[in-house]
Parts: sequence; C-alpha cells; structure tokens
Amino acid sequence: MKRFLFACWLLGAPAIAAAQQRDTLVNVLPRDVALEVVALFNATTLLRTTSSLNIEAARTISGDVAVLNGPVVIAGHVTGRVLAINADVELLAGARIDGDLLVVGGEVDGRTRARIGGEIRVYHPPLHFTQDGEQLMASLDDEQNDQWWRRWERRGRRNFNTLEIANGGVYNRVEGLPVVVGPVLYRDQGWGYLKLATAAILRTASSFSGDNADVGHDVQGEIRIGRQYGVTLGGRLFDVVEGIEQWQLSNSEVGLASFLFHRDYRDYFERHGGRVQAALRATENADLTISYGDERWSSRATHDPFALFHNGATWRVNPLVDDGRMHVANATLRVDTRNDDFNPWAGWYLLADFERGTGHLDVLAPTSAGVRRITTDLTSYQRGFVDVRRYNRLGPTAALNLRVVAGGWLSGDPLPLERRLSIDGPGTVPGFDFRVTGGTDVGTCAIGAPLPGRPAQCERIALAQLEYRSDIRLSSTGGHSDKRHVRFRADGAWVFFADAGRGWLVNAPGSTLNYGRLELPPLSSYRTDIGGGLDFDQFGVYLAKALSVPQEPANVFVRIRHRF
Repeated sequence: MKRFLFACWLLGAPAIAAAQQRDTLVNVLPRDVALEVVALFNATTLLRTTSSLNIEAARTISGDVAVLNGPVVIAGHVTGRVLAINADVELLAGARIDGDLLVVGGEVDGRTRARIGGEIRVYHPPLHFTQDGEQLMASLDDEQNDQWWRRWERRGRRNFNTLEIANGGVYNRVEGLPVVVGPVLYRDQGWGYLKLATAAILRTASSFSGDNADVGHDVQGEIRIGRQYGVTLGGRLFDVVEGIEQWQLSNSEVGLASFLFHRDYRDYFERHGGRVQAALRATENADLTISYGDERWSSRATHDPFALFHNGATWRVNPLVDDGRMHVANATLRVDTRNDDFNPWAGWYLLADFERGTGHLDVLAPTSAGVRRITTDLTSYQRGFVDVRRYNRLGPTAALNLRVVAGGWLSGDPLPLERRLSIDGPGTVPGFDFRVTGGTDVGTCAIGAPLPGRPAQCERIALAQLEYRSDIRLSSTGGHSDKRHVRFRADGAWVFFADAGRGWLVNAPGSTLNYGRLELPPLSSYRTDIGGGLDFDQFGVYLAKALSVPQEPANVFVRIRHRF
C-alpha cells in the first residue's frame, strides 16, 4: 500500500510539442462527437471519475484520465489524454498533458499556463447520456434545446462535496507516509469561489502504533474574489509535521530518497496552531501573500518507516528543535517569467520572503559550543530569504543558467533552530556529502563533535550556482535482419556546472564561524565544486567533485528534476 501511494510523487517529462487549440462553436453537440466521447470514457481504465478531480503539482498520472461532471483542476502531469465531460477544466501553472485535451460541455481556463502535447478541443454544448453500470450511453434524441435545464445543470456542476483520501506530504523518517482523510466542500459563485476542507492526518509510521495515537489535523477555509486574477482570503487550523529547509530539494526527491534508499535529506518539526492569510494575484507572473500565525513548535522523534533498500539500517536522528509558542508573520513575493516551470530556457524566477517571529521558547535544543548565546526564553527575530534564478538561451541548443540564494538573520534575537539554514548535500554544493563533515563545518555551522542528527545551525547562508546546458540526441539501430532490429533514442542535455556556498554565524562572538552583521566571509572560505552530467528531463545523472577540499571523493548523484 505504501508503495502504491508513494508512486503518486513520480514526475514525468514535459510535453515536447505545442498544443493545437481549437474551440468548436456549435449549438448542439454533434452526433459523432457524442459517440466519440462516450467511447473514450468507457475505454479509460486508469483514472475515471464521476466527481471532481484535483491533480496536485507533485502528482504524475501515467495514462489517460476521464472525468464526468467535474470540475477538473490540474497542476501536475498527465502522460496521456484528458477527457472532461460536462465539466470545466482549470489548468494551473506547471500543468502538463502529453496527449489531447477534449472538453465537452465546459470551459478551459489557463491554457497559457500549461503545456499540452496534443490537440485541445472544446465543445460547449453538454453531453446528454444515460448510464448502464459504469458505462455511458449517449442520448442522441434528448431535448437538446432545453436551455434553462442546461443552464441549471452547468451551475450545479460547479459545486461539489467530496471525501478526499490523498497523500498529505513527503514520505519521511518521522511520519512515514502522511495520508489526509476528510471532506472537501466547494462552491463556485461566478465572481469567485468558496472552499472548505477538513482532514485528519494519519501517519503510517506512528498513527497505528503505541498507546497515544499520533493523528494530526488540517482545517482550511478559503474565499476567492476574482477568477484568473484577484484576492484570496483564508484561514487554517493545523497540527502538521513540516520540513526544515524545503528550498534545497523538492518533496518528490526527498520522498523518493527516503522510500527507496533509506536516506532522508530533510529535518522536521511539529507546528500546531492557526494561521490567516491574504494573497493578491494581479498579473500572470507575480503574486504577493501576507500571513500571520499563532502556533506551537516542538520536536519530533524519528520512527522506523519502511524503505525498499537498506531497510534494516538505522535512520539518521531527527534533530531536536526549540520548543515554544510563536507568533509568526510572513510577507512572500513570487515573480515568475519563465517560459516553462519544468523545462525553462528563458526568463526570471524570484522568491522573496520576510518573516518576523516573536514568542516564548520553553525548551532550547542543544547546539554546538559557541553557536548561540541566549539570556532569556523570550525571542523576537527578523529573517529574510531570497532565491533568484535567471535562464538564458544562448542559441538553439545551448543555455547558460544562474541561481543565487541568500538568507538568514536580519535583526533581533538569534534565530530558533527551526529557522536556521545550511549549505549541504545534493541540492546545494553536491561535491560534498550530506551531513558527514566533521570538525568546524561551514556547511552546517557545526563546531567540534557533531550533535545527534547534525542539525543546520547557520544564521546566514549564501549560494551561487552556474550551469551550462547543451542539447544532445542519442540514437542507435541494430539487428540481424530488416525484420528484426533494435532502436534506441534519447533526447536530453549535457550539463556542466559549478557551485559555491557556505553558512556562517552573526550572533556568536568568539566563534571562528562568526562574522559582523555587515560582513561577508572571504570567498576563499566557501565550499566550491564543479561537475557535469546528463539530464533527460525525467531524471539526470551527475558527477561532482569538490574543489575547496580536494581530498573529498567525487560524488555521483541523481536528480528527478533539473538542478534548478
């Protein structure tokens, strides 16, 4: 069961060809189209539903999808065809459909935000049908001019109540696989929508064992004013496990490494409380979100979830964090002008976040000697984080891409451990192994003997990544006769890269890793590496070699997305 649910995280390659878009303006659904969509619906065996469908950004469906009544919201990847009958389709940024998109009795919103490999066909008149078990039969002699009934049908179709059972997050050594179970209510108001979702969070590593059931919750309410652009107001009550430093690797990569190879590249803590937020989306390329939360932070213990390989090994300890009640305010700006989310070759990406936290820390987790000095359990801090990426197409087959990440303490008290940072592992400077460096470590700001789990302790970090990409075409043909032959073809890119980064402290006078609040560490102290590999969109295989510490052995690593 775990393996089946985990497969929802696999990511596929983006579509290659641009979709041909064709809206068919007819008053009555043509007979041949009605027969075609019924046949396609009945033939779809992988994913067929008669209610709403939401395909999240991290989800890949390998095959065809057929939806009756809907609505359909797609942010992820469908490798086959999507058929929507009497349903509206909303395509979010990053959505990918490798095959055709056929919509009958509905609308398509967000075509420019998605990649469609096949043809888009939209027929506005609804399909009239009867059902025999799970099979549809077209009603070709229905009263097709009953306009008021069709308007009522379309209005009712936009609203739904459903019970959701879904993957609730990344597979990890603290929860195993979190599964959310609960009702979702959605009401389309024309000017926007109302949505309420309540869910229990079942953690496969701990919810079904022990005297105290470890069950979380997540209750969210949201009102949207506007369609493609507008303002979203929402609130949330939650008891969730959240990852620290989610910027380094995607959830899919962290989950795959944990499930397959018993290697978790992220640390976790518990957040229990409530949050309100307002989001403004005024253009296709930018949005601003402001939020405020009252929540309790606490440590989470490591469990022993299943891994496909090395299942008998011991998991890395999940490090302790500072426990206490915090009031957290965030302002987050996102600007994205990339031509494609998954395979960009031009444009900018900017993510900037400012956080102010105040609260009372009941229990302070241990740190390395000299990393922080705290004289009171009251804390008030300001923290910033910026991730800037530039994609440049140099020619038809080559690109030069640059990424700069900087973040950490801005003012106030020293940062809690939940908000500290590191430069460590395959997502940053991959020429250095994850959480293995001893002594004084500029990657995690550890000093001396390592703490259990080797937590991130840096108050500030800086990272620069540069890569050159050049398209390749690999093909071969062989065999003993014209009738028997083997063909191989793969399209991808050569990738050559260089990385430099490190972390440091600003509130630890006397530490060898401490620098002034307006100072930067010398460039000679940064971790640096170079490397190269092959990227086939669905996955990439790379080799990285450390330069700043030549005795470090070369590392081979796999990414299921582009490096950035």
